[in-house]
Amino acid sequence: MSSKVILRANAKINLTLDILRKRSDNYHDIQGYVAFLNLHDELIINRSEKLSVSFDNPFHENISTKSNTIIKLHSYLCNYFPNLGQYEVHVKKKIPISAGLGGGSCDAAAFMRYLISNREINMDRINIESLARNVGADVPCCLLNGPSFISGVGEVIQRIKLTDTYYCLLVNPQIPISTSKIYEKISINGLEALHTKNFIPNPSIDHIIKGKNDFEQIIIQDYPTIGEIISNLTKAKGCILARMTGSGSTCFGFFSKQEDMSKCKKNFEEMYPKFWIMETKLLN
Repeated sequence: MSSKVILRANAKINLTLDILRKRSDNYHDIQGYVAFLNLHDELIINRSEKLSVSFDNPFHENISTKSNTIIKLHSYLCNYFPNLGQYEVHVKKKIPISAGLGGGSCDAAAFMRYLISNREINMDRINIESLARNVGADVPCCLLNGPSFISGVGEVIQRIKLTDTYYCLLVNPQIPISTSKIYEKISINGLEALHTKNFIPNPSIDHIIKGKNDFEQIIIQDYPTIGEIISNLTKAKGCILARMTGSGSTCFGFFSKQEDMSKCKKNFEEMYPKFWIMETKLLN
C-alpha cells in the first residue's frame, strides 16, 4: 500500500428536495434528486498510529479537528471493525462549509470509499440507515457519488441517469445555515400536494424544473438575499434553472452554454463582490 493517497470528494447539489413527514423518531422522511459537480475537496491520507484530521480552510467558518464528519465516520466504523486502521487525513477545502453542498459528508464518503477499496471494511456488515442517522444523512448518497434519487432519511438510494450535461454557476452569500435549525421551522402541512409523485430513472430537465426545494421559501423568509440571488439567476441569459441546494445558503443556476455561465458570473461578481461565486459543471 502506498504511504500517501490523494482522494477527491465531489460537491453535491440537491436538484429537488421534498420534506415528506416528521417521523416518530424525530427524523424527517425526504425525497429528491441529487447530482454531483466537478468542484471537489482534496483528501491526503497517510497511515498513522492514531486518527487525526486537519484542514486547509479558506472559508470563514471554522472546522473542528476534534469533531467532524470524518472522525464521526471512523468512530462509527470501529463499532463494526474494531481493528480498523488509523490515519492522518488532511483536507484541502474547496467546498464551502454549511452551504448545502454536502462538503463534510462528501469528505467522509470519499474516505469511506478508500477504506472499502482497501478492503478494510465490508459494506455487507453496515446498515445504511444507521450510517445516515449516526454519521450524516448525505453520507450514503455521497458514497454513491453519482446522480441519484434519495428517500427515507437519505439512506434509500436509486441511481438515475441525467441525459444532458449542464454548466452550473454556484453563488454563496457567505451565510452559514444550520440544517437542524431549519428542520425545526418547516411545516409539513400543505406541502404534500406539491411533491413529485413518481420517481423517474431518467429525469428530463423539465421534470427537474417542475420540482422544488421545500427549504427554499423558509430560508428566503429569514434571508431575503437568497430570493434575490435566485431571481437574478433566473433572469440571466441562458439560465435554464435557478434554485437553492439543500438547506442553503448556496444557490445554483444551470446553463447549456459555458459562455452564458461565464457572463453571468462576471455580472454577479460586480453585483455581489463579497459573495463566493464558482463556475462548475454537472457530472453525469
